[in-house]
Amino acid sequence: MTHDLMGRRHFIQQSAILLGASAILPKAFGQTTLMVRPEWQAFKTTPRYDSFLRAVRLMKANTQATDPRSWSYWTNIHLNRCPHSIPYFFAWHRGYLYYFERQMRAVCGDPQLVLPYWDYYTNPTMPAEFTNPSTDNPLYVSRVNNNVRQALSMAPFSSTLTNFPTNSPNAFEPSFESAPHNLVHNIIGGVMADMLSPTDPIFWLHHANVDRLWVAWVSAGNGRKMPSIGSSYWSGSHIYTSSLTMPRSYTYSTRTNLGYRYQNESFPTGLPLARSVLSTPDLVQAAPNEPAPMQPPLGSFRISPTRPTSDQTFAISGALDVGLDETSIGVQLPVGAEGMRALAQIGAGGAATLPAGPQRYRSVQVVLDDVMINEAGKRGGYYYRVDLNLPPDPSGRLQAISIGTVGAFEISGAAHHGGPVRLRYRIRRAVFAGMAHRIGLMSVSFVRVDGDQKPTGQVIGLGEVRLELSTEDNDA
Repeated sequence: MTHDLMGRRHFIQQSAILLGASAILPKAFGQTTLMVRPEWQAFKTTPRYDSFLRAVRLMKANTQATDPRSWSYWTNIHLNRCPHSIPYFFAWHRGYLYYFERQMRAVCGDPQLVLPYWDYYTNPTMPAEFTNPSTDNPLYVSRVNNNVRQALSMAPFSSTLTNFPTNSPNAFEPSFESAPHNLVHNIIGGVMADMLSPTDPIFWLHHANVDRLWVAWVSAGNGRKMPSIGSSYWSGSHIYTSSLTMPRSYTYSTRTNLGYRYQNESFPTGLPLARSVLSTPDLVQAAPNEPAPMQPPLGSFRISPTRPTSDQTFAISGALDVGLDETSIGVQLPVGAEGMRALAQIGAGGAATLPAGPQRYRSVQVVLDDVMINEAGKRGGYYYRVDLNLPPDPSGRLQAISIGTVGAFEISGAAHHGGPVRLRYRIRRAVFAGMAHRIGLMSVSFVRVDGDQKPTGQVIGLGEVRLELSTEDNDA
């Protein structure tokens, strides 16, 4: 299959010319009988399996990228519209899957077809139907790995993550997006490692599982809460094309307006056995009293100057020209006395000033700037856990805070917005409480995690790694 992929402006202009959304827009949202999206192993034993294969074949055979009946049409929507690392990651994708599912029904002529999900917390090995390289198998594409056990984490299901939206403290959405969502993309690799990931049919099962685990988070209760349906958070619409939108409020629940549920709407109870014997670091920011993981050796890099990096941000430490390969490495970030005092003031919940200017800084972030990735790196099959290592506390205890991940998928997501690639990792203010009394150097660690198959040699180059103060009143 050849994909006619196109840029944002041209796609938006052309996508309404043929069918627009008329073939898939429902006459009215909501229905009395809920459709059930099953797990793949159950789904493939039903008549819907043949309908699914028929829809995939027909949509892939359609080479008109502006036709909603084509596979490329939906890949282009994701390429040009998807929100990653910003609010509405979960909700936008819920509407996206809903419309795609309806289009599949229209194409194959089966009104009972539903999207199945892949429960990789139970079966981390990709279903065999997707890995058979037979020329007549529409589910097969070339991938780096078929097992995602290295991508999985129980961190998003922590009882401490009681808020939902990105940019709110102790939030489920950004934690889950980081891991396992991004990491499943990274470890599978191939086209799954970039914004063209819907090209791979496994994308749709992955995101159905993402959507299912959001339902599970809501159902788990115990203080977990989303913005209420009457909140301004749900105002406005998700946009897919100029003629295909969905009110945000419709994605508040799968059952109310969208008319479906999942076969299993419970949290995973643990990691797959093959993964549980490996190191399973917490992929959200650790609490201050948690033990530090072992830190990789420090590399030798040029130190960048302290300076304003925008009207709202100031770099208090940084290092230049950091290369990442198959080994783990640490990057030293020396912070002067003024910077340490500013961190302590922010850590105490206040605002900090610096002699360099009048700005009042309220939050802290690690920034990876001018990020480059080579062709081998773009194929995926790996990722790096990013840790911030703090100076020892008065008792001599070290502290390491896992702040996120970086790999091919995260870089692709940042690159498709245009301009130099920059990744930001916001740090909770409380992490820096009492920082003025600490002596020593900070560092950022890049801990390499590989799939069963992986690239070797340098894959990523970082123009600068820096610790930055921001005027944003943001507590990650």
